This record gives sequence, structure tokens and C-alpha cells, in this order.
Amino acid sequence: MGCKNEEEVVAVIAHELGHWKLNHTMYSFIAIQHTVIPLQHLVNFGLNLVSRTFEFQADAFAKKLGYAKALRAGLIKLQEENLSAMNTDPWYSAYHYSHPPLVERLSAIEEADSKKEN
Repeated sequence: MGCKNEEEVVAVIAHELGHWKLNHTMYSFIAIQHTVIPLQHLVNFGLNLVSRTFEFQADAFAKKLGYAKALRAGLIKLQEENLSAMNTDPWYSAYHYSHPPLVERLSAIEEADSKKEN
């Protein structure tokens, strides 16, 4: 719909000029860029670490119930269907992904087996 009356258009432009004149844009930019965004990155990284820990714990639980072989097969099929990266850089993965890469998960499932054999 928008503004059809010229005075309404001028009023909206005056409002936007007010943001500029009162430095609202600069204050918002500084506040978002220098305080909120770095904190957001730290919080997201922490949440990803927690989520990844939960994934390993849930895998271990399924394995404890005797589903290790089926879990491996299911994870591989999901990975293929989703066309996800099989093995990414550990630091990149830890920062960007809430789930560990397939290689890490399969390795963790097999690791518990090798510890029992020794």
C-alpha cells in the first residue's frame, strides 16, 4: 500500500533523517558490532560444544543398548542423504556445526570397542 500522500512520504523521510541526525545508526552499529556480535559468537560456540557432547553421549547410549552396528550404518546413510561433509577441519567443525562430523562419531563409537578388547 505505502504512503500516497506527499506529506506522509516527507514525514517518513524526516523520521529516517532523524535517525541519521541523532546518530542512531552509528550508535546501533557500534553497539551491535562491538558488543553483541562477539558475545553471540561465544554463546553459539558454547552451545555447539554442548550439543556435540550430547550427540556423543546419545551415540554411546545407543551403543550400550547393542545398536552400535546399526547406528554406524544409519549415520552413514544419513550423511550420504544429506550430502554433508564427511570429515571437516576440527576447529571449523567445532565452531560452525552443532553435530560432530561423521568420522568423529564413528571413531568414538569404535573407540569404546577397542578399549574393551585391550
